[in-house]
This record gives sequence, C-alpha cells and structure tokens, in this order.
Amino acid sequence: ADIDQATVDSINQGNPPFPGETGLEEGLQIARSSGLLEATTDTAAAVAESQVVVVVVPLFVDAEARPDFGPMDAATRDIARGLQPGTLVSYETTIPVHTTRDRFGAALEAATGMTVGEDFYLCHSPERVFSGRIFADLRAYPKLVGGVDPESARRAVAFYESALEFDERPDLSRPN
Repeated sequence: ADIDQATVDSINQGNPPFPGETGLEEGLQIARSSGLLEATTDTAAAVAESQVVVVVVPLFVDAEARPDFGPMDAATRDIARGLQPGTLVSYETTIPVHTTRDRFGAALEAATGMTVGEDFYLCHSPERVFSGRIFADLRAYPKLVGGVDPESARRAVAFYESALEFDERPDLSRPN
C-alpha cells in the first residue's frame, strides 16, 4: 500500500516506481505475473487481508534532529483500521528506541481495542540497506528483529526467515 497513486499504478503495471534498484524490475515482474503482488492506496483493506504488515515509511528529522512522526502516525492509523487478530506488524523504519512499543503499539491498541502480544503481534526490524543495492544488502547483512514480547519476537523471526534469502556468513557467530 502506498499513498501515492502514481506509485501504485506503476507497480500494478509491472514498472519499478524508482529506477536503479538492482533486481527490482525482475522481482516485480515475477511477483506481478504470478499474482503475488497488487498495489493499492487502501491501506486498511490491504491490512485486513494480510497476516504480516511491514511498515516502511520514512521518518524525517528537522535541522534540530526532531523527528516528524506525522507520516508514520498516519500509516499507523490506517493500519489500525484494518488490523485483524493474529496479524504481525513490523516497523522497519529507523526510529528512536521504544517508539515501536510506546508510540505505535499504544496507538494500535487504543484504536483497535486489541492487546499487543495477545491479539496482534508487534516488532521492529530496522532497515540496514542502501538504495541501489537493497536486495544484496538484505541477503548479506544480519537481520535484526526485536519483538515487544516473546511471541511477537518468535513470529517476527519466523516471518523474516521464510520471506528472505540469506547469504552464508561463516564470519558470524550465528547464522544470518
């Protein structure tokens, strides 16, 4: 889901919405032709059909390093409108410590009446990738995942292990 109709249209036509990302065009073509991906501007409807919601919304900061949570708060409100019991919500944007639990988890609970860790699950997995090489970075860098409770963490690790392919990393003390 995206708030920009042009981005949604581009994806649904099988065209990368931003050029220069190695592997994106091929991956997008495969996902679209196999029926695995459909873009929409209706976040709540997309969330209602999803078992996992990965939130990748930029967090901008001003000249005094104060974060502007407006876009992320708006996305969280849209997610809450479609959130179903059992769904895992993963915030991937780099955000201040405790923001996932204290700001977004609290907002989701207040808007839905559900309880994190019981009715839905919540984690943070900070982005550790660079534009132009996102797929390579996802394969190579250790994926950090932090659930706000043990069950959220378990579900998050299971999701990322099933969704991503990792390079063999003998230099790491644990598998990537």
